[in-house]
Amino acid sequence: MTAASPPFGLFERSLAARYLRAKRQHGGVAMISIISFVGIMLAVAVLIITMSVMNGFRETLLSRILGVNGHVYVDVQGYPSVERDRLARLAAEVPGVLSVVPLVDEQALAVSEGTASGVYVRGIPRADLQRLTMVSSTIQGSLDRFTGVEDPTILLGERLARRLRVAEGMGVTLMSPQGAFTPFGFSPRSKAFEVGGTFTVGAAEYDAALVYMPIEQAQILFNRGDSADRLEIRIQNPDATVPIMIELRQRLGPNVTIFDWRAENEGLVGALIVERNVMRLILMMIVAIAVLNIASGLVMLVKNKSRDIAILRTMGATKGSILRVFFMAGAAIGLLGTLAGLVLGVGFCLFIGPIQDGIQAVTGFDLFPGDVYSLEQLPAKVEWAEVAVVTGFALLMSFVATLPMAWRASRLDPVEALRYE
Repeated sequence: MTAASPPFGLFERSLAARYLRAKRQHGGVAMISIISFVGIMLAVAVLIITMSVMNGFRETLLSRILGVNGHVYVDVQGYPSVERDRLARLAAEVPGVLSVVPLVDEQALAVSEGTASGVYVRGIPRADLQRLTMVSSTIQGSLDRFTGVEDPTILLGERLARRLRVAEGMGVTLMSPQGAFTPFGFSPRSKAFEVGGTFTVGAAEYDAALVYMPIEQAQILFNRGDSADRLEIRIQNPDATVPIMIELRQRLGPNVTIFDWRAENEGLVGALIVERNVMRLILMMIVAIAVLNIASGLVMLVKNKSRDIAILRTMGATKGSILRVFFMAGAAIGLLGTLAGLVLGVGFCLFIGPIQDGIQAVTGFDLFPGDVYSLEQLPAKVEWAEVAVVTGFALLMSFVATLPMAWRASRLDPVEALRYE
């Protein structure tokens, strides 16, 4: 009857399930099985959570960067306004280009009531700032006097305003190292501005250091004349900058410097990629180590069931049948642990916001300080293709760890097994 049972049939499945339900004298096997299950579950869950958090961190951070900055840049520093406008018109004609904005970017020192802070000043036309929705939608204040005429206002990042202890209507002095030329060198130039409002984009590096001012005022403060530093180009698909850059090169000529947002943030983008790949490799090794507990459990199970194996073999059970029984016994632990880890990991990622808020409310500890991680909330993005890869890897390692001991059980000699019973 045993020999006639089909592969992975009811008899083999029932016997594998019975072996997993250890009796009291075989409690060690049950304990190892539980440890294996918990280890695989936690390893898979941690791998899914970590990769999802890193995906969310990368996407959120890049969305902040691309929401504040452009996608492609053309260096026009030193170009007269006529030539700059000509290049801007040619760039705007490229298919896929949404906008072309002249900018003045420079570092300065902001001083208010004895408090000073290094800032990054961006001169931009008012109309273009209003189209920058990530900034304009968060402005607390008014843009009515954000113009190039006398007595203009500026916008400060919300963290920067708190550091300088200023608010709307208060004054801030900006000092530029590029002032008038004297016999003793360049003399710093300073000018007082009224704070027209603050903005919050959710990235600490911008909220704590960025200042927007009318481009005309930036040209005066930084001694630019009527020129700009670069043209900021926004395109339909920020990931497809190479074709746009090739087209810009053909239209603008070989002497113009063109680069994209990846080159502008090369260190950050490269670090995110390397960190993501290394973290995936390390966590996959942890999953593999957790799966090895299955082999330990099967070693004890085969040893305890050697008499049963011998009896089954003498009754006509084939080597293949014995192999499948013990393979299913071990693979079941890996399968259940992987599925439990999948549910735990995905569930944690989907409800990561309430979980973070709950832990912070109970402990009173800020788990994700924005001034350290550049973001205010712990992000998570579940990429289902990556979840499938993690699940498949855990199952594959479970099967691989199970096969050697299942093969050993199938090769057990019934005569030798019964001789010592």
